[in-house]
Amino acid sequence: MEVFAGIRGLAYGKKSCECDVQGGKDLTRMAIVGCTGRLGSNIMKNVFNRQDVEVSYAIARRGNRFVGRTVSELVGGKSDLPIIDNIEDAKDCDILIDCTNAETFMNDSYSKYKKMGKALVIATTAFTESDMEKIRKLAADLPVFMAGNFSGALHDFTETLKFYASRISPDTDIQIVEYHHNQKKDAPSGTALMIKEALLHANKKIDKDKVKIGSVRGGSIFGEHEVIFANGKDEIVTFKHQVSSRETFADGAVDVSVWTAGRMRGLYGMDDFCHCCAL
Repeated sequence: MEVFAGIRGLAYGKKSCECDVQGGKDLTRMAIVGCTGRLGSNIMKNVFNRQDVEVSYAIARRGNRFVGRTVSELVGGKSDLPIIDNIEDAKDCDILIDCTNAETFMNDSYSKYKKMGKALVIATTAFTESDMEKIRKLAADLPVFMAGNFSGALHDFTETLKFYASRISPDTDIQIVEYHHNQKKDAPSGTALMIKEALLHANKKIDKDKVKIGSVRGGSIFGEHEVIFANGKDEIVTFKHQVSSRETFADGAVDVSVWTAGRMRGLYGMDDFCHCCAL
């Protein structure tokens, strides 16, 4: 069974919540693992327009056609930073952000992250419960941020859903419909699974079998989540969150990365980030 965990992070010791997202640093040095993918390449473009962070390492899988070429050849611009294929070469970064996939993360990268001991953002989903247990152990030694979606508005959307779900009749039928581009491999999405988990947590009387997830894959849809509540009184209530640009995810991922670089060891999620930055 695929699960999403990281809704609420647990830190070892007191968190620093002075939420300039830079974690007290003037410049955060980032290493992007999976830099040639959709999210990784968009993060690099985003960083070019910021003053608080820089891409110090761009890392792709061994054998990728961009290894040995420059970042500018991948995403444009004037950067002559070479794209490398060894995570452990990223010795002088403050934060690593992994934009690969669950299989690559667990089989190829996990042991390297553990050995390096640097702050880490996990920007992929579809982990098993066994995987999550290993990630929780990793977070006992270093700051780990994990999210299925880096949109702050999506976090607020989920909080609204939890508020409404806490007040509904337990016999209400709930349908989550998620839409993504046709290259997205996991279905249902990590975000849809997170929403389902949040609804069940908000109202313990809801039967998990009453919460269904439908997945649509087509074209270049950026991301859309619709939650439908249908009660037995001929009433339907619908909530919807839609993204019109991948910049939303990239911008959020960079903010989260800069913030995580200043944390202590522990497992963090969007609840932690949004709560801290709202103080």
